Order: sequence, then C-alpha cells, then structure tokens
Amino acid sequence: MAAFRFGKTSRLSFSEPLSIDGIEFWDRVEFPTLIDQPDDFFYDVQEPDTIEILAHRFYGDVRLWWVIAIANDMELPPFGMNAGTTIQIPSTRFVLGELFLQSKRRGNTRRF
Repeated sequence: MAAFRFGKTSRLSFSEPLSIDGIEFWDRVEFPTLIDQPDDFFYDVQEPDTIEILAHRFYGDVRLWWVIAIANDMELPPFGMNAGTTIQIPSTRFVLGELFLQSKRRGNTRRF
C-alpha cells in the first residue's frame, strides 16, 4: 500500500486508507451520534464562512467540521454553505467534553 500523508487539517485526517485486492480507497469513518443539547445554538452563515472556519471558530479545531455537518444533515464531506442559511452549532461543552469521553470509553485511539 502506498504511504499516504495529509496535513493536520485535511478532511481525511479521521479516515484510514485501505487496500483490498490491490484497489486503494478510504475507509468510511464511523462518527459518533450527536444528541441535541440545551446549549446548542443556531448561527446564520455569512460570506466567506466554510465549515472548517466554523469548526475552528467554535471548537478550536478545523478537523471537527464533521460535527457541524452531521448536526445539519449535510452530505459528507460538505461542499460549501450558502450565506444566509441558519445552521445548528452543537454545544462546545458537549463536543469537546462528553463526545471525546464517549470515544475514549469505546476504546477509540484516534480523536475521531
């Protein structure tokens, strides 16, 4: 299998490359279930917001783009957002605290 390297902010940083019968592809990432929290809030998308910018703004990590995508039933990976759209931003407390604790309890060694 070829060696794959991608930057710390790559959308693929939570998936693993696989090879079956000489065909290489990316493994599907199993993301945890998000449960609505009382401190979730809604945000009006503005130009030039991207899902990575919002993940960095609210969670301090662009790689957590998928949290916002899953909460808003976006395709994975999402390919843009429209200014003026209102989206749900899952609780920072829940995402950075509870969600990571759940992952550790399941034995997940990757951050997600």
